[in-house]
Amino acid sequence: MSKRKKPLTKKTKVRQNKSKKAAALLPLQPGDVIEIIAPGSHAPFNHLEKGAEVLRSWGYNVTYDENLLKPEIFLSNSDEYRFNSFKKAITNPDSKIVWCLRGGYGSIRLLPFIEKMAIPKEKKILIGLSDISSLQTVITQKWKWPCLHSALIDRLALEKLTEPNIQEIKSVLTDADFVMKFQGLKPINKAAAGKKKIAGEVVGGNLMVVASTLGTPSQIKTKNKIIFLEELGERAYRVDRCLQQLKQAGAFDGAKAIVFGDFTNCDEPNKENYIQEVLSNFCNSLKIPAFTGIENGHGELQRPLFFNTKAEIFSDGTAEMKVYSPFKSVK
Repeated sequence: MSKRKKPLTKKTKVRQNKSKKAAALLPLQPGDVIEIIAPGSHAPFNHLEKGAEVLRSWGYNVTYDENLLKPEIFLSNSDEYRFNSFKKAITNPDSKIVWCLRGGYGSIRLLPFIEKMAIPKEKKILIGLSDISSLQTVITQKWKWPCLHSALIDRLALEKLTEPNIQEIKSVLTDADFVMKFQGLKPINKAAAGKKKIAGEVVGGNLMVVASTLGTPSQIKTKNKIIFLEELGERAYRVDRCLQQLKQAGAFDGAKAIVFGDFTNCDEPNKENYIQEVLSNFCNSLKIPAFTGIENGHGELQRPLFFNTKAEIFSDGTAEMKVYSPFKSVK
């Protein structure tokens, strides 16, 4: 005779609901698995191999699909393959980190498929920048996950990072108590001069990529957020055009602040550079504080920047931004 099941009590339901909650994000441990994907442009296969070797030298196991790089024009593979690769990696129970090989172009083509995905049960960190900003926007605002805006695998492969930069990346991945500090930020509008403390999660990424989400289901949402923007190889008038587009779309309405990263190789044909003037003039028309000086983007120093975690800006003439870890301490 089977035993009769006891009716669920409120305490039983609470216990069941707690057990269904996703496990906390934990820092990387030696031997953990990092999976490499290529959701954007293609890259030489030796960059993939060399980047994987670097991560193994750090003490981690690395996995990637052998068909990762089968270029289609300027893309690393077909849209179908790249989406399935992303989905497989982000839901792989054996890996803790998904790290993108390179940026370029292509991730935005995956957004309609990702928007239809069920939110994975277990959180993990997606690492990348540039074109990867579009993926990070969906993950941070729809899935409510943190992401790490940081160096791509090909940057590791080409040995373009300084040793202090590498140490910071290692620290943010392994130490839940590590706080990223961006010091010496420069206030560039009146609203910034009057603010002493600003708190909110960081969102954003590459300016052109962020602007390209406008009018789509993946459009960036910035209410109560600190907006981070950086760019590569765009002349000042093109930077201003994208900023104007974001403003007219209401992207700065209700935001806490804007922080600008590197605007690399943005000179005019005559070698003049008007980027700082454009940023200052534009931000003077805004009611939210604006700062420059975040060492993140396409420059030589790509300091790691968590999106969608606790962040604070302290301003007193110059400013400092602290960004906290999403990981739970294992101590």
